[in-house]
Amino acid sequence: MSANTLTLEKESVVAVLPAQSKKQDVELSLSRNVTTIEFEALACVIESDGDYTAAAEFGRKVKKAASEVTEFFKPMKEAAYKAHKAICDREKAMLLPLSRSEAALKKAMGAYTQKKERERLKAEEEARRIAQEEAEQRLADAIALEGAGDKDAANSALIDAQMADNMSKHVCIPVASPKAEGISTAKDWEVTSVDNAAVPVELNGIMLRPVDEKAVIRLIRASKGTIRIPGIVYSEVSKISIRK
Repeated sequence: MSANTLTLEKESVVAVLPAQSKKQDVELSLSRNVTTIEFEALACVIESDGDYTAAAEFGRKVKKAASEVTEFFKPMKEAAYKAHKAICDREKAMLLPLSRSEAALKKAMGAYTQKKERERLKAEEEARRIAQEEAEQRLADAIALEGAGDKDAANSALIDAQMADNMSKHVCIPVASPKAEGISTAKDWEVTSVDNAAVPVELNGIMLRPVDEKAVIRLIRASKGTIRIPGIVYSEVSKISIRK
């Protein structure tokens, strides 16, 4: 390193230190001033018009001191705000890919749980169909046996038909949802299409027009997905939450 470079570095350090020291001196002076003003204000007693006038004048001094304090800290606050904003922008830029990653994972996981639910519903529908066919066959058997004069067998077949028919109406196939540590799933709904002209102005005391999808979703959730809203098409989705 050259001698010139060393000289420049020394001069740079010397140039910075007085500026910082001057700021500290100004802040100390302001601090002492406002403390003195406070003591004087607390000791202020007004017993005459002259005292009142003096207090008013002192009040102007207080306002001026407050303005000086504000002006002193203003550039530091602006610099701190800019630094804070720059840090927040960097944080946001770094978090954005992670937010997109989480959204993509939740979408894929939600689609899978919906697929499992569709399979469960399909299995239930098939079981109901089989039970209903069984009920119809047992009923036909009962009619045939009745016609053949075998009343005991006919009654037995009729009972079987009634049981099968009842089963067809109450088929429930529980399918365990996929489980994973840190993951919770809840049923939710999303609006898939909107016909603005067909949507009512108000429904169940909630204003919907102009179409407010958040209000629509609140209605759907309140009805647990049973409500029918003209002009609104919605579907059930799986809402995925991920914990650390």
